[in-house]
Amino acid sequence: MKLLIAVWATLSFFTLALDVSAATPVGHEAKAAADAMVNRFADSWNRVDGAAYGENYWPEAELVTPSGAVLNGQKAIVQEHVDIWAGFAKGSRASGNVRRIQMLGPNYMIVDFDLQVSGFCQSPPGSPPETKVLSSHLKHIMEKRNGVWKILSAQNTFIATKPY
Repeated sequence: MKLLIAVWATLSFFTLALDVSAATPVGHEAKAAADAMVNRFADSWNRVDGAAYGENYWPEAELVTPSGAVLNGQKAIVQEHVDIWAGFAKGSRASGNVRRIQMLGPNYMIVDFDLQVSGFCQSPPGSPPETKVLSSHLKHIMEKRNGVWKILSAQNTFIATKPY
């Protein structure tokens, strides 16, 4: 009997997991929120606007930088970018595009996007050497609260210029 209950519970869990993912396709609202986040991301970078950049993140957000540093909280994420703009990225320009959206439920989604940064004055730590355009894959987990989508967790990974 215990085995039958365990099998039923396992099957019910997987059925529920499949139903949740099937019940949350990428809708217009999620696509619009993802595109808007990427546009705000690039626009605030190009204007060197730390406050606008920070508006993409929830106060308790976390960002893992391309060099592996973990930044905890919106304020730390903003300060890191203010420091970046004052250093190697002074005068740089960013552009990006959404590559993929995966819904995790009605209030959570993973947004993968590609970012290109050009015009930096020196290569940042951990970046491919001697590159003119720095390319990254970013993975953001976004959460919707009271109708507003913002980043809860993010991972930024430089794209190697040569395959391994």
